[in-house]
Amino acid sequence: MQKPILILLFLTISIVSEAQKSFISGNIKGLKNDTLTIFCLPMKMGETPIIDKIVCVDGKVNYEVQLVAPILHLVRITSQKWNALNVDTHPYQVEHSDINFFLNPGDRINFTAEPGSNGIFCQAFGNPINEQRNEFTKKLFPVYTKFNSHCLNYAKAQNGKDSLLVKIEVAQIEKIKDQIQKATISFIQKHPDWEISAEVLMGLPIDSCRKYFGQLGRKAKSSYFGIYAQNVLFAVNIGDQAPPFSLPDDKGKMVALSDFKGKYIALEFWGTWCGYCVKDIPTMKEYYKKYNSKIEFVSIACRDTESRWKAAIEKHRMNWINLLNEDEKLPVTYGIEGYPTKIILNPEGVIIGKFLGEASDFYTELDRLFKN
Repeated sequence: MQKPILILLFLTISIVSEAQKSFISGNIKGLKNDTLTIFCLPMKMGETPIIDKIVCVDGKVNYEVQLVAPILHLVRITSQKWNALNVDTHPYQVEHSDINFFLNPGDRINFTAEPGSNGIFCQAFGNPINEQRNEFTKKLFPVYTKFNSHCLNYAKAQNGKDSLLVKIEVAQIEKIKDQIQKATISFIQKHPDWEISAEVLMGLPIDSCRKYFGQLGRKAKSSYFGIYAQNVLFAVNIGDQAPPFSLPDDKGKMVALSDFKGKYIALEFWGTWCGYCVKDIPTMKEYYKKYNSKIEFVSIACRDTESRWKAAIEKHRMNWINLLNEDEKLPVTYGIEGYPTKIILNPEGVIIGKFLGEASDFYTELDRLFKN
């Protein structure tokens, strides 16, 4: 009687294992042959991302992935040939600079992508959220290409120290940002029950996020992105007391927020898998050298493995305090919307600044606090 049971158990395990496999195929216009990097980022803090290489032949890619976490993933595909879209445009950020779509375990995703000088137009098919996202992309991509064009012109003007052109480009960028916000709000109001509406809501300024969150429908609010938005929007913010934590450093010692009582603290939420985080390390090192006697620098790695985290600390010589966070509770409690996020606490432990991305406003604030 045992043999049929063992066969059934084996078949059950095989079916479950196969169900975790996901398949990605795509056509990238004009790319021909290339080796691409693919990131599969689980939409849950504490889960480990998958980073791999894909060979593109005559513009076509095929990839099979065994997702470890049985949850939604964000897939990001990059190429060195698209580096012109990834130049330093602080304090702005070029959009649609790589291929992005969502992936569930068991999905078969097919995408098309058309790289251009001002952005990559991507459409992905195979699950409802991608098809919702396609509609948002079709509506806003023309506006984003204009935004990206002015961001790239802004970077050239900055590098060329052309202050008049910088001023002109900033005015254009701010004008287009307003158009993007209005179009996003219009999309949310037209599709209040779509899950993607909750996701794009979080691209708006925080005051607009709070204002329009109530206009989401019940289905959108109860989706992954709706719950995430609610957690972030109603988490601690500027003026609140920073929540306590205790995390291990790279030597295995437990470090608590209370250890820095009476000091200014710069908390950084980051990950070795986050390109923008790694790109920002040299500036962090520069400001650590300038102000480490006046403020405690504490980097908190999220969604990382211990080995990859420790290797990055050594490679980049990050000589300040480095901690590893292994679950999703702390980033949610601190209202982390994206990576990197930097938070400044005053000596009383009150949040006095919160800065998303690698924008220069965090460093400008440190100069304002300590230069004199």
